Amino acid sequence: MQEDELEQEQVKAQGIKDRNHLGSKIWYTELFIASLLLCFIFAIISQLILIHANLALALFIILLLIGISVFFDLVGVAVTASHIKPFLEMKSKGYVRGVDNAIKLVKNADRVSSVFTDVVGDICSILSGAGGVAISIIIVSETSSWSSAILSTLISSIIAALTVLGKALGKSYALNYPTKIVLGMGKFLYFFSKKKKKL
Repeated sequence: MQEDELEQEQVKAQGIKDRNHLGSKIWYTELFIASLLLCFIFAIISQLILIHANLALALFIILLLIGISVFFDLVGVAVTASHIKPFLEMKSKGYVRGVDNAIKLVKNADRVSSVFTDVVGDICSILSGAGGVAISIIIVSETSSWSSAILSTLISSIIAALTVLGKALGKSYALNYPTKIVLGMGKFLYFFSKKKKKL
């Protein structure tokens, strides 16, 4: 009898393992397709804007992309570094706005981190680099001196350095205050969901 029960448990465990494996394959496929589509769409939009933009607008767009990249990277790291225990304690003590969303984020930390850090964060980093190239083209077209090449290279280097510095500072903050960041994101999602329900 015990052998039959053991065999049933093994079959059940194998079934769960197979479903999880299949779910992972589907998730990675969806992630690849979403990344491809988002990168393609964002690249077209940013290039269309940057082509017709002046230097000041192009710099603003690039700084905005760097900010988005740093923010999403920060949240992705915070979700990965968070533990579910503090949120469960908050929930047990009483109503805390956004705590349910925070729990969902932590439970799906691997997927949330992939979307926030790898998809959105990296796509914005790539686009900000492409924006640097667009700025270089604007500078070269407006000035014909040899110094334009040095100036455009310097701008691209500054963009890369700002991205690296921003992400480094963001990760440091995320590792020190993961619960605070995830709860804040949970509150934002709660507010957004309430607005959506009203609409």
